[in-house]
Amino acid sequence: MRLFLFMAVCLFLSTAPSAAQRIYCPIPEDGIWVNPDAEPKEISRVEVESKCENEQVFVRVRAFTSCIPRDCKWGWTEAELRSDGAVQVLLIGFLSSKKITLKAFGDLLDTHVVNVVNDLSEPRTEKTYNLSRK
Repeated sequence: MRLFLFMAVCLFLSTAPSAAQRIYCPIPEDGIWVNPDAEPKEISRVEVESKCENEQVFVRVRAFTSCIPRDCKWGWTEAELRSDGAVQVLLIGFLSSKKITLKAFGDLLDTHVVNVVNDLSEPRTEKTYNLSRK
């Protein structure tokens, strides 16, 4: 009897839809997020747009870095919604690229940035920012 119950529970859990399979739009990361204290070359703003079509989530991201006299803009780039709920995007530039992972926690956006410099003699750097919803 116990074996039967165990097998029934396992079968139910294997066929039940997981949270990663459910479609929610807009995603929690959707919106405009700002870092008013950004130093030069740091992330100052992130814009996330999400939409659902045919039970799929499509996400695109645009990031800004603090520059003088105005912020530098990375163009809109398609992003990936990972199975853990985070959004990941790779922004490719001429001199460097940024791999950004975004995860919303209420009105804060945890923004983990890996800077990859195209000059292999330079080390890659990582930094995490907490942006607030605008």
